[in-house]
Amino acid sequence: MSNIDLQNGIDYRNLGADFKGMTNEQIMQALDQRRGDMITVLQNLTHDFNKATAVRNHNAFSGREIVFLNPDNPMDSNNPEGAKKWNKTGAVGAQHYEHISHHRILDYQELFDQWHAEGYVIYAVDNTPGYELHNVFQVEFPKKSVFLFGEEQIGLADELIKAADQMIYIPQTGSVRSLNVSVAHGVIAALYTAQHPVPNDI
Repeated sequence: MSNIDLQNGIDYRNLGADFKGMTNEQIMQALDQRRGDMITVLQNLTHDFNKATAVRNHNAFSGREIVFLNPDNPMDSNNPEGAKKWNKTGAVGAQHYEHISHHRILDYQELFDQWHAEGYVIYAVDNTPGYELHNVFQVEFPKKSVFLFGEEQIGLADELIKAADQMIYIPQTGSVRSLNVSVAHGVIAALYTAQHPVPNDI
């Protein structure tokens, strides 16, 4: 005989058992009690799948906040979500429990200055030739770490790489040049969390 809690059985959201029956606000408040200090920054991502998956990754590893750096929308210059809104379906609801903000990409320096003032180290995640590259498996991340991820096709902008403190890359032994950006994000988030575990209790 199954031990089924009928009260929570009607909650079809993709949630762990501890969160069933809680409102979105209650879930966010519970997560806020145990979040780590990791910050994710996504520059000009154009594919909804990658945006949604990165949000889902970030939730899985209890990051502090997600920042979208967006290109301007010439038709709606006051729209913080930039050139187009994103389809959140792939995030399976995780967007409701995360601290997500949207900023113009040209305003990145203000954000970087703020994070540096808080004691953060900013990592550009890319494998662009011409820069000093650091193998991610050999890097000890400080608890206060910001990870920058770039556009799917062209990677990070040079300005962001130069403004970051260090460039890290994920070593690969296969034939393709790079990992999907949302996969790379998941790898980095997992490696960071292995060094700075987040408590599981709420």
